[in-house]
Amino acid sequence: MREVRSIVSGDWDRLDREHRNVSTGGSEMNPGTIYILNGGSSYGKTTLGRALQELVDSPTLLMGIDLFWFTLPARQLDLDQVDPEYYRWEMTGAEGNEEFVIHPGPLLTQLMKGRYEAIARFLNLGFNVISDDVIWERPWLVDTLRILAPYRVFFIGVYCDDQVSAQRERDRGDRHAGWARGSGHAAHRDSIYDLVVDTSHATPASCAAAIKSALDGGLQPAAFAEMQRKYL
Repeated sequence: MREVRSIVSGDWDRLDREHRNVSTGGSEMNPGTIYILNGGSSYGKTTLGRALQELVDSPTLLMGIDLFWFTLPARQLDLDQVDPEYYRWEMTGAEGNEEFVIHPGPLLTQLMKGRYEAIARFLNLGFNVISDDVIWERPWLVDTLRILAPYRVFFIGVYCDDQVSAQRERDRGDRHAGWARGSGHAAHRDSIYDLVVDTSHATPASCAAAIKSALDGGLQPAAFAEMQRKYL
């Protein structure tokens, strides 16, 4: 009977190397590039990510935060039942200018860390990745900076006017009031970008085209290294 053994720390990198060698006939595969679209909820990041996916080199995967967020048990997505080990939340600000604020617990932080470790596996296999993101706090950013250090990372800021995003929030009907404002302010608090786009009035397609134009014009990733120097 074939021996079955557990994978321990350090084995993943060896297995990645072995897989790349088999897949490419023994030659090392070039890792993929990741494009991080960071901004608030209801900013149009996912739709922008899909539009950008059609323009950049293939194969490119869209692996945003919601893909992992909705793996949580339903109870942990219910604000009235969520375990503080996942997150706590509060409302701040005056009526009409509410900010919904999440305070991540250790389990949610581990999930977000695991998210980028999973994405790194796909980068190692040569896939490009677009990750539409909401980086709620600096520890999440620090984990991202560490895990993705070996890769080519374009860090792109997605902005939207508070009133516009609040109206989108109301139109969607599945977001708590103030979520867009709170998450947007948190996402941009510590971030430095290679490029920014504003989805307040521009379409996702035009924002994607602007990003592609900048890439074709020779834009080089520099923000990630600058944040590593600042925060690590």
